[in-house]
Amino acid sequence: SRFVPSKRPRHQNGSSLAMAGDDGDAAAAGAFADPFTSAFRQPDVIEKLASFPGVQKHMADPGFMEQIEKLRALANSPLAACGDIMKMAEVSQQIARAGHKDPRIMQALLALQGQNLVVEETDLKKAEDFGDMKRREPVQLEHLRLVKDLKSADEAKAKGNEYFKRGDSAAALAHYEKGVELLRQEAEVSAVLLATLLSNSAMCYLKLKWPDRAKKSASQAIAVVRQAEDESFDQSKLFYRRAMACEQLKEMALAVDDMARALQQAKTSGLPLAEQHRLKNEVERLKKLKASHEGATDKKQKERENEKQAEVQRLQGAQLEAKAKAAASEAPAPSGDYLKEQDFTYWTRKRISEAVVGVTYKCQGGGTIEVTELQEQSKVQAAITTKRGTRALYYEMDLHCGWKAKVKEGEMTGLIRVYNIAHDTKFELGGDENTSYIYSLGWDHRVTGPWAETVRTEAAGLFGLL
Repeated sequence: SRFVPSKRPRHQNGSSLAMAGDDGDAAAAGAFADPFTSAFRQPDVIEKLASFPGVQKHMADPGFMEQIEKLRALANSPLAACGDIMKMAEVSQQIARAGHKDPRIMQALLALQGQNLVVEETDLKKAEDFGDMKRREPVQLEHLRLVKDLKSADEAKAKGNEYFKRGDSAAALAHYEKGVELLRQEAEVSAVLLATLLSNSAMCYLKLKWPDRAKKSASQAIAVVRQAEDESFDQSKLFYRRAMACEQLKEMALAVDDMARALQQAKTSGLPLAEQHRLKNEVERLKKLKASHEGATDKKQKERENEKQAEVQRLQGAQLEAKAKAAASEAPAPSGDYLKEQDFTYWTRKRISEAVVGVTYKCQGGGTIEVTELQEQSKVQAAITTKRGTRALYYEMDLHCGWKAKVKEGEMTGLIRVYNIAHDTKFELGGDENTSYIYSLGWDHRVTGPWAETVRTEAAGLFGLL
């Protein structure tokens, strides 16, 4: 059978999940039959799930195992055996709903009942697209099995290249990451091989649409080359791939900066003029995209301001300004009981300042990047509108925060601007620029050196913390 989300789980005899009667006595509680809850109470449920090939292949995915552990905790909670029919039924329904959302969970539930459910890739993709299922890790059990017997980082790299050429980015990624793992176990690590494996991992993550991890892998590769002080290594690919990751994350300022560095590295390494020309075109493309991105963001912010003003006017029953002037003598004043707007801008700005100052990001190589101030040019607006007893919160923020980095090589100051913050937007890395928070970074360009470039990259970590 195939996974059909619209159908409710049924027992082998065809009956729905059994419910006790409505008398609520102890006998009814004992009659309550829920094989799903009972199966998850068993101490060896994980071992049983691992014995089913269809389910076993999902067990290397953290998201799947997190769901299984939640269901185990739910099945073993006091509510699941409290004797109250309604509460016990709610536990059963929660487990069933988890199966309706995630095809893998439904497959596991039925496997524990001795039934075989075939879950296809299209079922999983659909559940991911709808947001019913947490996105799966790019490397799954089938990929881990490919690399479990590898003993050499060079062999892992060679086989990874073969899979990448075939278009299997997930299998290639598994090999490159296995190569990194093997290489770090050796007494002497080849910086060139390690940087190459990390760079190739970044490329796979880009192909698989994991830009945050692509950026991290490329940054690690750049750090390895710097620590090795190997000036012969061509870093243009590293900066190019990190720039592409930043573009996917909508970090346009960083994308332009990294692409410019990729071009400079190409010139330093003496790459063919065709490659230099391609990178130069990429720099210009990203500059235009950055300008367009910033212009669109400012336009959206202005539109939200106008929408807020229009909403207030609608709530007050006001007409357009021209009509309002013409009928000023006739229009009655709105009742204070009908509409009231309270301005909380001053209070909100004070609380925001208290919240952001002191936010600290810990650098991977040691040291910290700390927010030191909320600058005066920051814009904070907040108000609560009450209409006929119903309250609505409206707010907009454009935060300019100064930061200071302290690492063993020196100190550096900069600015992070977090904007597009409003009651109708949200924090989402790489999300839609019209509905998500956006940030940009600035720094003291007089401070130079490899360590300064690392700080500039890691300062982006303040975005998530803020």
